[in-house]
Amino acid sequence: MTDTKATHKPILLATDMTARCDRAFDRALMLAKLWETRLIVVHVLDPKQAKKKGLVPKEARIQLEEELPETDVDVQFIIEMGNIGELVIETAKRERCGLIVTGVGHYDGFSDIFLGSPVDHIVRHADVPVLIIKRKPVKPYRSILIATDFSDCSMTALNSAAEMFPEVPLHLVHAYNVPYSGWLKSDQVAKDIGSEEEKLMERFLAQTTISNATFKRLKASNEKGELGVALFNKIKKVQPDLIVLGTHGRTGFMRASMGNNARVLLGWLKQDVMMVRDPQ
Repeated sequence: MTDTKATHKPILLATDMTARCDRAFDRALMLAKLWETRLIVVHVLDPKQAKKKGLVPKEARIQLEEELPETDVDVQFIIEMGNIGELVIETAKRERCGLIVTGVGHYDGFSDIFLGSPVDHIVRHADVPVLIIKRKPVKPYRSILIATDFSDCSMTALNSAAEMFPEVPLHLVHAYNVPYSGWLKSDQVAKDIGSEEEKLMERFLAQTTISNATFKRLKASNEKGELGVALFNKIKKVQPDLIVLGTHGRTGFMRASMGNNARVLLGWLKQDVMMVRDPQ
């Protein structure tokens, strides 16, 4: 099983020091306190912008330290100049962090996360889960929804969420399509495919990488339809605080590929989202 015990490793917070990142700062502090671990706050100055505005790392550090609320969490600040995505990844590896927390630069749907952005680079290349904060944190996570396409990456996502949040109820959802449903009207076809998907879910849950403790608090369901629609409907039912997605998935004739849809979903989901990449 992949070692995802972030409770024993530092948390890295990547911040651009805007008001929007205050939410990520608050959630990172909450998690660091809960897990009794160190919080490393990383801010990367773009060399061109820094020179243009006359900014220096020392000034950025002072600002971050002044904005830090009173806390008994061990907080370390790292201010550097360079490429944001690359330096965040390098720092997370060097400090052996178990989780990267960040916010979104924009908050208007699809432009929240876009290809080529620093957040997208971090999600694509981080060896550890990346928690993207969208909501103002008020309480610890009380319900978690995890999407699966039965791939190894989605198994890593499930186990990561289970190990990081050992007391929180987990809801596992798998979306599948009935091929040619637009012109194949046979109810038997839909029933046969639904039965096959149930068997695939049973095999997925029977894997030894899922602990007994995780299994006891896990509710799983198959939902007919596109992944986005299935997630939307499930979110209305279980009201999760956190959505967990794998960054890579399995493609198949009769099922959605979660990996191909993960970043699209990340744009419209209003809940906090944890993206998990299979290190293998």
